[in-house]
Amino acid sequence: MLPDATIDSAAEKLAAFRNNNALNDILDQYAVLIKDYKRLKSDYEEEREGRERYKQLARGQERNPFALVVVDGDGYIFDERFVKDGEEGGSRAAKQLNDTIKDSLRRKGLESCEVMVRVYANLTGLSKALCKNGLAGAEKRSFSSFTAGFNRSYGLADFIDAGELKENADFKVKAILRLYADNAQCKHIYFAACHDVGYVSDLIPFRGNRERFTLIRTPSVLFHKEFDRLGMNIEELPGVFRHVPLTYAYSTAQTKTALASSTNISKVVNSPYTNSTIKGNSNDGNSVCSFYMQGNCRYGSGCKFSHVDSKTSSQSSTPSPSTIGTGTKNLAGDWGRGSSITKSNIESLPRKDDIPYGCVAINAAEDRLDAYLPPPDRDAARRLKMLSQGKRFCNNAQLYNSCESDNCGYEHAPIDKDLLPALEHLSRSVTCTRGGACRRANCVYGHVCQRADCRNRAGGKSHCRFRPRVCTADYSPVDCVAAVEQPMMSPVSALCRCRWTQRRDRRDRISGETSKQLQSTTVYLIGRAYILTRFGEGAHCSTSRASL
Repeated sequence: MLPDATIDSAAEKLAAFRNNNALNDILDQYAVLIKDYKRLKSDYEEEREGRERYKQLARGQERNPFALVVVDGDGYIFDERFVKDGEEGGSRAAKQLNDTIKDSLRRKGLESCEVMVRVYANLTGLSKALCKNGLAGAEKRSFSSFTAGFNRSYGLADFIDAGELKENADFKVKAILRLYADNAQCKHIYFAACHDVGYVSDLIPFRGNRERFTLIRTPSVLFHKEFDRLGMNIEELPGVFRHVPLTYAYSTAQTKTALASSTNISKVVNSPYTNSTIKGNSNDGNSVCSFYMQGNCRYGSGCKFSHVDSKTSSQSSTPSPSTIGTGTKNLAGDWGRGSSITKSNIESLPRKDDIPYGCVAINAAEDRLDAYLPPPDRDAARRLKMLSQGKRFCNNAQLYNSCESDNCGYEHAPIDKDLLPALEHLSRSVTCTRGGACRRANCVYGHVCQRADCRNRAGGKSHCRFRPRVCTADYSPVDCVAAVEQPMMSPVSALCRCRWTQRRDRRDRISGETSKQLQSTTVYLIGRAYILTRFGEGAHCSTSRASL
């Protein structure tokens, strides 16, 4: 056994050894803590410097806020009252645009923003189009005086000539949109190029960003429904752009693409009547003889209409959309030359979304076309019929909320929305007294027959109020023209007024003739009675009834 002294000595050595190891561990840990502290301090200093830089950058970005207005000038054309005045008109157009945007920014709480305007257009092509419409001179760049006044109005307004190459304006608009879309100083973007669906892909990344984007709508061009789906603000700028399309439309690469891709006019351009297929007699040259195409034109070479070979016409090339409304519209004759059209012509009618606001669609004969109406729901039609028993609805008030009659005796109280399609179908079954020449904006009459079972069509048996030549006409749209705003009345009251006028005229005419006959007969009988009374049966009246 070891003595106690030896055991105590060993225990003391063990305790001392343990103390030495613990001290080393503590020293190691302390060294690690110092190292970590130095690293954290360095990170903190870097973070503080970065924060200071961010504050300085943020203060710089808030210093000069602005709103960007991007305009595709090939489609969005300034109002006629500005364009006609040249340089002075350009200055006033820039001021009107700036004031209108300022009002919009004030409503958005961005009144401190400057307005930067960028308009891109093919100046040469635009000058030619305006010259054809009598709004500019015949010089190649006659519109340049307007742009000079526009650019001189104030420093941030620029009307830029994008050049004559196609899609130049598209390229410039897309480039400036990409540049400023994520710019912190640019607080809002007004986009005025919604006539061209080619811009949709550039706006899709900002879908639903109503706080930053506003799309501009104008009645003179078609606002495509694809832009509605982006979930952005949509506004009109009153008094800035044209309210009606140009009479001679300005055709550019982008507007052609937009027209062909967005409307049912793309179906119309497949019309077999093209300039390249017209041959034979050209006494008139503007209309096609449909009887020749059927092989039974009795006038032969003396026919005043152009003779088109049906085989050649069916294989003809499709005209470009730029010919819509110019050359094509004069080649199809009139309503009466649609003998080869069947009930499928209803399917050629344009849809409501395809007709620009403030315009009416027309066919090749320049006759008005109504928008296609799907067959109404049977239950809705039955309910409308029951509801209309004992009272009649004012179609203008129900469909357009625009009855102009001060003494309208029809029902104006709104009906259920699900009954409106049935009411519109019923309203369109009443023929318009102006026929295909009607250009009224909110006309509720019918201008085409949309009854597939119409007896004027092959296989149809139902009675139709329209004339046969209207039912079998060509319903393919070739152009959209500006509508005319006129006071309207309900279709029923208008029809009653028309029929009442016809009855009144007929009654007055018959009454006048009858009155003359009665007067003549009365005088004759009185004279005859007097002679018989005085001279007896043997006397003769020398005055004949005819002379009386």
